[in-house]
Amino acid sequence: MKIYNLGILIEPKAACIEADIINEIFQQIEKDGQELIICQVSTTVPHQVITQANMSLFPACLTTGTQRMAFELSLPTKKDLGRRWFLKRLEGENKSSYLLIATTDVSVIHVEVI
Repeated sequence: MKIYNLGILIEPKAACIEADIINEIFQQIEKDGQELIICQVSTTVPHQVITQANMSLFPACLTTGTQRMAFELSLPTKKDLGRRWFLKRLEGENKSSYLLIATTDVSVIHVEVI
């Protein structure tokens, strides 16, 4: 199995917490029309699609002295991550809980299920 990861750096808007941001991102990327983008990964360990990153992949010049937060989006399909229409959903000043600052390139994690 492969899992595709995308790192995003966001600036939270006033009084918004991690849960607000995760909920808004989840709503924006959950579906494309009738097609589910976020689908279940069948393993014994639950797979979290959106998480706050423990360690930022972004340079210190983008994070030092700010309230910015790094998140990881992790999906079992590459067809969505990194595509312009997918990233456009995360952009813009019309978001109620955050402003997108930067994204990483899509990375691939190979998982062997035993």
